[in-house]
Amino acid sequence: MTKALVTGATRAPGRAVATMLAKEGWEVHALGRDRIALDEMRGEHGIVPLAMDLTDREYVRAVAEGLEPDVLIHAALRWPEETRFLGLAEADIDMALEVNLSATLHVTRAILPSMIERGRGTLVMLSLDDADAKSAIERAAAGAIDGFARALAEEIRGSGVFVHRLSSGKPPFRHMGLQVLSLLSASGFQSHIIERQEHGYGT
Repeated sequence: MTKALVTGATRAPGRAVATMLAKEGWEVHALGRDRIALDEMRGEHGIVPLAMDLTDREYVRAVAEGLEPDVLIHAALRWPEETRFLGLAEADIDMALEVNLSATLHVTRAILPSMIERGRGTLVMLSLDDADAKSAIERAAAGAIDGFARALAEEIRGSGVFVHRLSSGKPPFRHMGLQVLSLLSASGFQSHIIERQEHGYGT
């Protein structure tokens, strides 16, 4: 069974992506801070819960390296309520950059080597479009993710690992699961339900 790790999985849009993949027959490992939401996802969809904060860098790295997922969906998005740059506290800036940018880089760095070694994998990084960003800090992080995804895709071209940047869009995010499935299909990962049907295992 193909394995996916979804960060930010207890909140939309990560939850929409995690549940869609689980419904399609993927082995989904959901990383998030909300233990109640994770328990609900496990009970309703058979998702493997990973309750942790992305800012706990060493713990997240150890878990990510041990999982060796085929697909990483980075959907952790957390922004300060304050939108004026001069109104932000240092802690607001640090949190926004840590969750929305640094965590993406560090989790990717932990998982990418095993994907390259296997010659197969997909990274999907969700971020805001410039038009949807409400503040300078949101635009800065989103622009950095876009640039990172483009540069990384060029750097590892030919490795068998694909890199996608996907707009998180606006609530209610119901479309996100289907968009991610479409990207994964383009990267060579078929729906497990379709695979079972093609091989005579479906109903």
